[in-house]
Amino acid sequence: MAAAGAVLTFRVGDRRLAVAADEVAEVVRRPRITRVPHAPAGLAGVASIRGEVAPVVALARVLGGEESQATDRSRIVVLHGAPPLGLAVDEVTGLADGEATPGGLLLTEAGETRILAVDELLAAQFAGLSRNRAARATPSRALTEATSAETQVALLGFRLAGQPYALPLETVREVVALPRAIAALPRTDAAMLGVVDFRRGLLPVVATRVLLGLPGEAPGGGARVIVTAIGDSRVGLVVDQLTSILRASEAAIGPVPRVLNRGAGEAHIDAMLRTVDDGLVSVLAPERLFRDETVAQILEDGRQKGTEMTTARERRTGQRFLIFGLGEERYGFPIEAVQEVVTLPETVTRLPRAPAFVAGVMNLRGAPLPVVDQRRRFGVPGSAAGRPRVIVTRVGETLVGFAVDTVTEILEAPEESVSATPELGADAARLFDRVAQLTADGGMVLLVNPQELLDRAEADLLAALADGAQLAP
Repeated sequence: MAAAGAVLTFRVGDRRLAVAADEVAEVVRRPRITRVPHAPAGLAGVASIRGEVAPVVALARVLGGEESQATDRSRIVVLHGAPPLGLAVDEVTGLADGEATPGGLLLTEAGETRILAVDELLAAQFAGLSRNRAARATPSRALTEATSAETQVALLGFRLAGQPYALPLETVREVVALPRAIAALPRTDAAMLGVVDFRRGLLPVVATRVLLGLPGEAPGGGARVIVTAIGDSRVGLVVDQLTSILRASEAAIGPVPRVLNRGAGEAHIDAMLRTVDDGLVSVLAPERLFRDETVAQILEDGRQKGTEMTTARERRTGQRFLIFGLGEERYGFPIEAVQEVVTLPETVTRLPRAPAFVAGVMNLRGAPLPVVDQRRRFGVPGSAAGRPRVIVTRVGETLVGFAVDTVTEILEAPEESVSATPELGADAARLFDRVAQLTADGGMVLLVNPQELLDRAEADLLAALADGAQLAP
């Protein structure tokens, strides 16, 4: 415990500063800091500190300078608060005897020392931090409208051996990268790859190619594991590549010709989806992927390992999010608000006098879809490495597509891992109303509020642009 009158001293660039030691909760090495688009310039981002999501202030910027490149000496000075507040500094130089005004920083610069009031200093950078917390509890219109379409069926599309398949989205709990290490189980057939440590339990992982009687090949870099439910248990299905989230009318899904279920695999195709371009997608049902004895064996193997798979009731306590990437950052989008995910065409119809953030209009099954370039909206430099994906959602009365670099996963976040964002500034607070801590090492994902992704004026503008667009078929 610091002695009375002690101050913690630290350096930010050429400036020397000090703060009363009893106002410091701790000093930590610089953790991974998640950048927050549309936040004030003085906010470096948010970080997980002792399990709490804390805003991290770029003190150099707040003081009117440029932030230095992080080094091994960089630290975060964490001030007491709820939530705590982190100050990004270049180096902590020591603990010394001295007096510091409560709530103040001692700043030594060019041989002169002055006192800066922390609250006033931050208020100048972070005006309008207050938020209506009660309003955030109300489901967004995008969510409620997306879930009210009774005649629509939501599907997760993927590819196996070059062929398109899909699973009902309601049966998909998560989609994650293929683990590097899978522990093989004795006395199992070729379809059973083994088990992996997953969410404090063991997850059986199976080769979906083998289940369907397709040629077995080593998974490539785009392989994913779809975590699906069979009864009260979870099973991981390895697929070659995710393709899209799509919504189709029930009338577009029909029965399967018998010949398609006479192959060498044990899995049965449950239905066929006819797409608008006359393509066919094989729709699978988790309960028909295995023979009865195989399912029993999988569940028995899990019990022999001394684990119990998460029950259906427990799974429903979590929230599912579509994870997308922009540059080096990841963000989450409520899965209920996603209409579908498609690939951005090589060319889109450019619109004269449109704002810079509008990439143009694309043809989505014969209808014009305005596309927002999220890199420009979030101020991400450079361009996507591959073909961007378009997350289609509803903003007000308008379908809008948001172009992102990648769509990588569907993650289920337990209720206890999701919390309100700390005070980030008015614009950022409305856009990112929650944050999910998904890993023990501080990994977190800012969760987008779909209704705030565009404000009312921009949504009206996009609707007008879409109505007036002329698209080639």
